[in-house]
Amino acid sequence: MPNSIEELAQTRQRWIDASKENHFEEGIKRLLTELYPDNAHFIYELLQNAEDTHASKVRFTLSNEKIVFEHNGRRLFDYNDVESITNIGANNKRDDLTNIGKFGVGFKAVFAYTNTPEIHSGDFHFRIRDLVVPVVSGVRKIRLDERITRFIFPFDHSAKQPRQAVEEIKRGFEALNDNTLLFLKHIHLIEYFLPDGTLGYLKRISHRNGRIDITHASHHKGRKTVSHWLRYHKDVVVVDDFGDPQKCRIAIAYSLQKGDWKKNNAEWEIVPLDRGQVSIYFPAEKETSGLKFHIHAPFASTVARDSVRNCEANCQLRNCIAELVVDSLTDIRDSGMLTMDFLAVLPNRIDNLLPFYEPIREAIVCAFKERELTPTRSGKHAPADRLYRGPAKIAEALNDEDLSLLTNFEPPLWAANPPQQNQREDRFLDSLEIDTFGWNELIEKISPPHSILYNDQQKQENRAHQ
Repeated sequence: MPNSIEELAQTRQRWIDASKENHFEEGIKRLLTELYPDNAHFIYELLQNAEDTHASKVRFTLSNEKIVFEHNGRRLFDYNDVESITNIGANNKRDDLTNIGKFGVGFKAVFAYTNTPEIHSGDFHFRIRDLVVPVVSGVRKIRLDERITRFIFPFDHSAKQPRQAVEEIKRGFEALNDNTLLFLKHIHLIEYFLPDGTLGYLKRISHRNGRIDITHASHHKGRKTVSHWLRYHKDVVVVDDFGDPQKCRIAIAYSLQKGDWKKNNAEWEIVPLDRGQVSIYFPAEKETSGLKFHIHAPFASTVARDSVRNCEANCQLRNCIAELVVDSLTDIRDSGMLTMDFLAVLPNRIDNLLPFYEPIREAIVCAFKERELTPTRSGKHAPADRLYRGPAKIAEALNDEDLSLLTNFEPPLWAANPPQQNQREDRFLDSLEIDTFGWNELIEKISPPHSILYNDQQKQENRAHQ
C-alpha cells in the first residue's frame, strides 16, 4: 500500500495506463462528471467537505480563468485525505453517517470544469491530473493563514470554454438559498465573489430557543433578504445497511414571520411554506414530501443526493423525524404559537403525502388526539378526543359548562372554529375526527322526552304527586 504521494501517484498512473489501453478513460470520466442533476453541483460537494472539517466560513472567488474555494476548517489535509480525494467511490468516513462529505465520486464533479484541480492545505500542495493522479512536481507552495484550505480550479477543460464555465457557476450561485445553510451545523457564512467584484453571501445567525435568521445577499436579485426559521434537531441512533448502530442528527424547520401581538400575544408566528423540502444537509431537488415545513436527515440517497432511496435505514430516520415533529408541538404551544393559524402548517388528508411521508401526518394526528394540543374556543388546548365541534352560532350561545350539561359528559370543550371552512386549518381539524355537536344534537337534547329540562320538570312533578 502506498505510503507517500509519490508512491500513490505511481499506483494511480498504472491504473490510468490500463484504462487508456482498454479505451476506458473517456467513458469513466464522462460517467463520473455527468452523475449530477446540475452542472455546478461541485459547489455543494465543496461545501460538504468544508462542513465535515468543521469550517465556519467558506469563500468562492470566481474569475474569468478559474474559481478558488477556501475554508477555515479545523482539520488540514493529511495523507489519507490525498488518497481519498484521488480515489473513486472509496470513503474513509463510511462508518460515520453524520459525515456528509464524500471525497471520491462526489469530488469528481469538478472535472466537468477543470482537468487539473489544485489543493493547498497544511503541508500538502498538489495537483490532480487524469481524475486520480496526485502530482506535487511543479506545484508552487502557497503560504496561507493557519487553518485555511484552498482549492483552485482552472477552467482548462477542453469541452467547456471558460465563458460557459463562468455562466454556469454564476447560475449555481443564484441557486443557493436559505436551505443551503439551514441544516448545516458548522458553516454559518458562505461568500462568493464574481468576476466583476460583486459580492453575494448567505449568513446564518442562531438565537436562543432554536430561532434562526438567514441573510441572503444575492448578486442576481440585487437585494438583501432576511428569512426567519424555528429549527428543532436531535441526535438519534439508527441501524445502517451493515447492521451497525449509527448516531445521526435529524432536524425540522418551520418558517417564521413577525407575529401580531394583538391577535396571538406572540412575537413570532409559524406560517406554511408553499413547498416544504427534504434535505440531506442540502435540498434533495427531486424529492417531494408534500409537507409545509422543511425536514432533514442523512438519508441514504442516489449518488447525486437528489432523492431518497427506499430502505430500512431511511424508514427509521423518517420515524425519528415524525417523533421530532410531535415533540416540537409542545414547545410551539408553550411559546404561544400553536394557534388556529398554525394548523395550516400541518399536513391533512387532501395534501396526499407520498406514502413514505404519511407516517409523519399520522403521528401528528395521534398527538393532537391524545395530548393537550388542539386549540379550544376558550383559548386553551386540549386533546381532540375530549372536544366537540359545532356551528359558530351554537358555540357562541353555549359555553363549555352549557355543553357539559347538555352532553352529560365531563369535561367536554368546544374546539376553536377556523376563520373559514374548507381551508387548511379546517381540513386538519377534520382529520382529527372531533365529535360534532350541531343543530340536530341540540334539538335532540332540548326536545322531550330526551330534554334535560324536560326531565328536571318531570322530577319536580313526581315529587309533587308524592
